[in-house]
Amino acid sequence: MKGRVVKGIGGFYFVRDDETGQVHMGKALGKFKRGKNILYVGDHVEYHLSDTGDSVITGVEKRINILSRPPVSNLDTLIVTFAAAEPEPSLITADKLCVGAEALGLEVIIAITKRDKVTAGRLQELVDIYKDIYPVFTVDGMTGEGVDEILEAIRGKSAAFAGQSGVGKSTMVNHLAGNGAAETGSISEKTGRGKHTTRHVEIFCLEGDTFLYDTPGFTSLDAPELNKKNVRDFFPEFRRYDGMCRYLDCVHRNEPECAVKEGLERGEISQSRYGSYLQIMKEVSEWRR
Repeated sequence: MKGRVVKGIGGFYFVRDDETGQVHMGKALGKFKRGKNILYVGDHVEYHLSDTGDSVITGVEKRINILSRPPVSNLDTLIVTFAAAEPEPSLITADKLCVGAEALGLEVIIAITKRDKVTAGRLQELVDIYKDIYPVFTVDGMTGEGVDEILEAIRGKSAAFAGQSGVGKSTMVNHLAGNGAAETGSISEKTGRGKHTTRHVEIFCLEGDTFLYDTPGFTSLDAPELNKKNVRDFFPEFRRYDGMCRYLDCVHRNEPECAVKEGLERGEISQSRYGSYLQIMKEVSEWRR
């Protein structure tokens, strides 16, 4: 029998059967509990049912990808999420998530929540930063407006929300998967940050082959090693200038006749995104030292 691990708690795994959609709780063979053989939520597995009706996982199919933090596999799409306000958007956090997703080969979607908290002009400013790079959706978490568009964008895919705590990720999971699917929290009055609510990874099947990962504290990605030469490759808006800089190895910082910086001056590249690029480049340089 074949299925997918949709939740794992305390050594127990919940496997959703590919054919029936029924979820069976059980355990895995001992070889999947140590070293590189550990199981991830999202794994496509082979299993059989014991005499008691529990599942016993006996094999794991080859994974498309693995994320160690949070520990999930076979993800297609990352929905990078930030609030228009309350909390104030951390665009550097969003951009680091975008870079991590690009490095892992994941599709990126931008979701801006709490659109009712800002003026139409301010909301448009945030949309304009990303609209020519990724699909952008704005959402009102209270009413659920905008959530249907996200569902359409992830149809047939395995997707997860990622972003600052308190931006409404769990609220959107509830709109998509049904009220009560995920715990929701509030903003701490003392810190202005969201309180963590999701405590374990769980996958919800929305319809057909659409799967939504609900993950705790998903604010960063363990991406493949970054260096000063490859960070530029993970900013899609730079790609239109490939081969146009004076130097082939241009990293778009201090070099003369840099097509990317010229595009920045003409307003073709967002100042915010370029600022994130410089910050990430600086951090990469410090890591390597």
